[in-house]
Amino acid sequence: MFFTLANIVSLSRLALAVAFVLADSPLQQVVLVAAAAFSDFLDGFIARHFNQRTRVGEILDPITDKLFVATVVATLPVRGRLSPPNALLLMIRDFYNALAFLVIRVRKFPIRMKARLSGKVVTVFQMITIVVFVLWPEQAVPFLLVTLAVSIYSIFDYTRAGRRSLREARSAT
Repeated sequence: MFFTLANIVSLSRLALAVAFVLADSPLQQVVLVAAAAFSDFLDGFIARHFNQRTRVGEILDPITDKLFVATVVATLPVRGRLSPPNALLLMIRDFYNALAFLVIRVRKFPIRMKARLSGKVVTVFQMITIVVFVLWPEQAVPFLLVTLAVSIYSIFDYTRAGRRSLREARSAT
């Protein structure tokens, strides 16, 4: 089922991304980032507690997260709040995830990756780092470095889990 409340909350992040691009003030942008972060928590809560887990939601949630973050991170260099190299560093985990997703789909690996704690931690750090870049860009590099370190750990964590899942799927056949 596509139109569950949880999926609608996930889709709201696309509207929040557009609103971020159109927002004039840093305060408005921070409120939109907070709303997106809250919607990320809320869609999962609704899916788990109201039995609205769907395959569509499993894919839609991370895609809308990545699109929101990518839109924000692409907007910040245009506004002089974030350098392009720092934008790439902030998105490294998301680039890896997108590439891994494509490889899994193209190669038809029998893997269904579920959200992991490391990924949730990276998302929290990304949101905090984005807020710091919006409000105090000259102070943000230490936040970026912590987010980068957590992102690298998450890449290893997801890779390890994916390999384990693939081994288990292959040994079951």
